[in-house]
Amino acid sequence: MTPEEASRTAAQVLVVRLMQRHDLTPQEASIAVDQARRKEIGPHTHLVTLEAMQVLREATAPMRKVLESLRPLAEAATAAMAELARALGPVVQQQAAARATSRPAWASPYGPPPRRSFR
Repeated sequence: MTPEEASRTAAQVLVVRLMQRHDLTPQEASIAVDQARRKEIGPHTHLVTLEAMQVLREATAPMRKVLESLRPLAEAATAAMAELARALGPVVQQQAAARATSRPAWASPYGPPPRRSFR
Protein backbone atom coordinates (compact mmCIF):
# COMPACT_ATOMS: atom_id res chain seq x y z
CA MET A 1 0.00 0.00 0.00
CA THR A 2 1.45 3.34 -1.01
CA PRO A 3 1.37 6.32 1.36
CA GLU A 4 -1.30 7.93 -0.80
CA GLU A 5 -3.49 4.83 -0.61
CA ALA A 6 -2.97 4.62 3.14
CA SER A 7 -3.94 8.27 3.50
CA ARG A 8 -7.09 7.74 1.41
CA THR A 9 -8.03 4.66 3.43
CA ALA A 10 -7.51 6.49 6.72
CA ALA A 11 -9.66 9.38 5.48
CA GLN A 12 -12.42 6.95 4.49
CA VAL A 13 -12.29 5.29 7.91
CA LEU A 14 -12.59 8.67 9.59
CA VAL A 15 -15.50 9.70 7.35
CA VAL A 16 -17.40 6.51 8.18
CA ARG A 17 -16.71 6.87 11.91
CA LEU A 18 -17.89 10.50 11.87
CA MET A 19 -21.09 9.47 10.12
CA GLN A 20 -21.75 6.55 12.50
CA ARG A 21 -20.70 8.09 15.80
CA HIS A 22 -21.55 11.76 15.36
CA ASP A 23 -24.48 11.65 12.93
CA LEU A 24 -22.76 13.74 10.29
CA THR A 25 -23.85 13.53 6.69
CA PRO A 26 -21.32 12.05 4.23
CA GLN A 27 -20.67 15.53 2.86
CA GLU A 28 -20.13 17.07 6.32
CA ALA A 29 -17.80 14.25 7.33
CA SER A 30 -15.78 14.48 4.10
CA ILE A 31 -15.46 18.25 4.43
CA ALA A 32 -14.36 17.93 8.06
CA VAL A 33 -11.68 15.34 7.17
CA ASP A 34 -10.44 17.47 4.26
CA GLN A 35 -10.30 20.56 6.47
CA ALA A 36 -8.38 18.66 9.15
CA ARG A 37 -5.95 17.37 6.53
CA ARG A 38 -5.31 20.95 5.37
CA LYS A 39 -4.95 22.06 9.02
CA GLU A 40 -7.97 24.32 8.74
CA ILE A 41 -10.53 24.81 11.48
CA GLY A 42 -14.13 24.01 10.71
CA PRO A 43 -17.30 23.19 12.62
CA HIS A 44 -16.46 19.47 12.84
CA THR A 45 -12.66 19.29 12.65
CA HIS A 46 -12.39 18.73 16.40
CA LEU A 47 -14.42 15.54 15.88
CA VAL A 48 -11.91 14.36 13.28
CA THR A 49 -9.12 14.74 15.83
CA LEU A 50 -11.12 12.90 18.48
CA GLU A 51 -11.92 10.03 16.13
CA ALA A 52 -8.33 9.77 14.90
CA MET A 53 -7.12 9.50 18.50
CA GLN A 54 -9.75 6.87 19.23
CA VAL A 55 -8.70 4.84 16.17
CA LEU A 56 -5.10 4.94 17.37
CA ARG A 57 -6.13 3.86 20.88
CA GLU A 58 -8.11 0.95 19.48
CA ALA A 59 -5.32 -0.07 17.10
CA THR A 60 -2.61 -0.01 19.77
CA ALA A 61 -4.66 -1.67 22.53
CA PRO A 62 -3.57 -5.25 21.69
CA MET A 63 0.11 -4.26 21.67
CA ARG A 64 -0.28 -2.45 24.99
CA LYS A 65 -1.82 -5.61 26.47
CA VAL A 66 1.12 -7.69 25.25
CA LEU A 67 3.63 -5.22 26.67
CA GLU A 68 1.83 -5.11 30.01
CA SER A 69 1.80 -8.90 30.18
CA LEU A 70 5.57 -8.93 29.56
CA ARG A 71 6.28 -6.44 32.35
CA PRO A 72 6.59 -9.06 35.15
CA LEU A 73 8.93 -11.11 32.99
CA ALA A 74 11.12 -8.09 32.26
CA GLU A 75 11.21 -7.13 35.95
CA ALA A 76 12.20 -10.69 36.93
CA ALA A 77 14.91 -10.76 34.26
CA THR A 78 16.23 -7.41 35.46
CA ALA A 79 16.41 -8.65 39.05
CA ALA A 80 18.16 -11.86 37.97
CA MET A 81 20.71 -9.96 35.89
CA ALA A 82 21.41 -7.57 38.77
CA GLU A 83 21.96 -10.51 41.12
CA LEU A 84 24.26 -12.15 38.56
CA ALA A 85 26.26 -8.93 38.21
CA ARG A 86 26.62 -8.71 42.00
CA ALA A 87 27.69 -12.35 42.20
CA LEU A 88 30.23 -12.05 39.37
CA GLY A 89 31.62 -8.70 40.53
CA PRO A 90 34.55 -10.15 42.52
CA VAL A 91 35.49 -12.53 39.68
CA VAL A 92 35.48 -9.73 37.10
CA GLN A 93 37.56 -7.51 39.36
CA GLN A 94 40.05 -10.32 39.98
CA GLN A 95 40.40 -10.99 36.24
CA ALA A 96 40.87 -7.28 35.52
CA ALA A 97 43.59 -7.08 38.17
CA ALA A 98 45.34 -10.15 36.72
CA ARG A 99 45.25 -8.69 33.21
CA ALA A 100 46.61 -5.36 34.39
CA THR A 101 49.67 -6.94 36.05
CA SER A 102 50.54 -9.52 33.39
CA ARG A 103 51.97 -7.02 30.88
CA PRO A 104 52.67 -3.34 30.56
CA ALA A 105 49.78 -1.19 29.33
CA TRP A 106 51.58 -0.42 26.04
CA ALA A 107 52.30 -4.07 25.17
CA SER A 108 50.00 -5.86 22.80
CA PRO A 109 48.66 -9.25 23.89
CA TYR A 110 49.26 -10.41 20.31
CA GLY A 111 52.99 -9.75 20.25
CA PRO A 112 54.94 -7.28 18.12
CA PRO A 113 53.51 -6.20 14.77
CA PRO A 114 54.78 -8.13 11.74
CA ARG A 115 57.66 -6.52 9.85
CA ARG A 116 57.27 -5.71 6.20
CA SER A 117 59.85 -7.05 3.89
CA PHE A 118 60.81 -4.90 0.97
CA ARG A 119 62.04 -7.09 -1.85
